[in-house]
Amino acid sequence: MTPTESDWQIRLHIFKTLAASGHAPNAQDLAADVGIAIDDVRLALQRLQAAHALVLREGSGDILMAHPLSASPTDYRVLLGDTALYANCAWDSLGIPAMLGKDARVQARHPLSGELIEYGIDAGQLVGCRDAIVHFALPFRQWYADIVDT
Repeated sequence: MTPTESDWQIRLHIFKTLAASGHAPNAQDLAADVGIAIDDVRLALQRLQAAHALVLREGSGDILMAHPLSASPTDYRVLLGDTALYANCAWDSLGIPAMLGKDARVQARHPLSGELIEYGIDAGQLVGCRDAIVHFALPFRQWYADIVDT
């Protein structure tokens, strides 16, 4: 199930839509936007998920994650000017400004205490979290066993 060039173009469209609006297009919108049949879009999304290029919501097949972007609100809110995007984790909260080449403020919630943690990227540099530690409970090779809980 290797993604095709068309699949990668669909993924790029998903990224652009998510980055601009914070919302992921559904399969029907993707089909209309890229001009292919909805069944072909669904197959493309499945190939992209199999390649770990995105994560689909179980049951519906809607987009849940297009790393580093989340299609649902999370504890990692990334503010880029007037646009609020969501990251899947602390790592992805830094990946969004890197991917978009923009400065950002991040409002995160500590996973145990719920305490607000604020940090950001200013001129390409991490600011505001000198004493912070990011802990990865699993090595990367195990993340996709359950990417939502990882």
